[in-house]
Amino acid sequence: MANVLALTSRLPYPPREGHQLRSWHVLRALAKHHTVTLLSFVRQDDAPDECEPLRRTLAAVETFPIPAEHGRLPLLAAAARGLAGDTPFVVHKYAAPALRARIAQLAPRADVVHVDMLPLMALLPEKLDVPVVLNAHNVEHRLLAQRADVERGALRRMFLRTQVTRLERFERAALERADHVLACSPDDAQQLGALAPHTPVTVVPNGVDAQANLPSAQAPARPNGLVFVGQMGWFPNRDGVEWFLAEILPRIVAQRPDVEFALVGKSAGLTVPAGLERNVRLLGFVKELAPPITEAALYVVPLRAGSGTRLKILEAMAFGKAIVTTRIGAEGIALEHGVDAEFADDPPTFAAAVLRLLAAPDTAARLGAAARAKAVARYDWDAIGAPLGALYSDLAARARQR
Repeated sequence: MANVLALTSRLPYPPREGHQLRSWHVLRALAKHHTVTLLSFVRQDDAPDECEPLRRTLAAVETFPIPAEHGRLPLLAAAARGLAGDTPFVVHKYAAPALRARIAQLAPRADVVHVDMLPLMALLPEKLDVPVVLNAHNVEHRLLAQRADVERGALRRMFLRTQVTRLERFERAALERADHVLACSPDDAQQLGALAPHTPVTVVPNGVDAQANLPSAQAPARPNGLVFVGQMGWFPNRDGVEWFLAEILPRIVAQRPDVEFALVGKSAGLTVPAGLERNVRLLGFVKELAPPITEAALYVVPLRAGSGTRLKILEAMAFGKAIVTTRIGAEGIALEHGVDAEFADDPPTFAAAVLRLLAAPDTAARLGAAARAKAVARYDWDAIGAPLGALYSDLAARARQR
């Protein structure tokens, strides 16, 4: 059994969005085989009073504020430093002397340091004779480049583009420093490996708790209902939903005026286009995902940016929903067009796929059943997490033999 020091950029529990879900299940899998101490930032929208399951699972949990979240001046200072030097803004955003000092105390005594999110690599001591594993949720510079391409605001777009090269340089150095990298998908693994060819990369795909997310035995309560789960603070979600509302939903409503699109997740700042107010339901945060997902006829994933594996699709698969998604939305998941999902990458094709499945509930049910079967067979978290224990044991053992 190894002593693992884990670092996360936000509290992994309760897991209300994709980043937290991956962080939580990876840590839970490690804790089955090792002693895990967690040092975690706490974001303003985290819920420390609800994280008792996290504390029961891990040996210890310590939390730290994100300085840039506590006032406009620290955030602007981080942005200015991101423009002035070679280090990207996101690294300055997570600069925290208190957490850095605590890592310096605990890391030398650990057998493995688990770093969950790229910018936290900057907080490690310069000289550390302990194996470091980076859990890569995305290929971050690629994601930032995609964000810059779709950003509408000229000043924000210019700023983002100044950060891409800086972030790529930092990402390469962080990957080279790591002793091992966990990637979400084979595509991510290939790109991360190209950045740092000498660092081993293991694909640990995102997963789903298939037994906690069960299909309904009843037909969808909203036979004209579409649903998407994702908070609008994450730019690929916002971009995709805005694209769907502007370019796709009007085409669907023109043929099916009674269609309803339900958005589950924080929707602050999202504007519903005029004329679609009656067709859009902004549900906000919900404690239980099952009701809005199972009552909808179709699950739509209109994403145009991002990397990694979409946990929102895995949840939809576990719930046995028919899915219409872009290929980027399904990246990293072994879905097959026409077998367990429908792929569509432009507005006319996307709208046509939705209309076709709404008109053919038996076909939608067949796709959903096939998606559920694949989720159980290939993406259940218990099966995915099992090899992690052996990987960390091997890293710790090799470090002791140095």
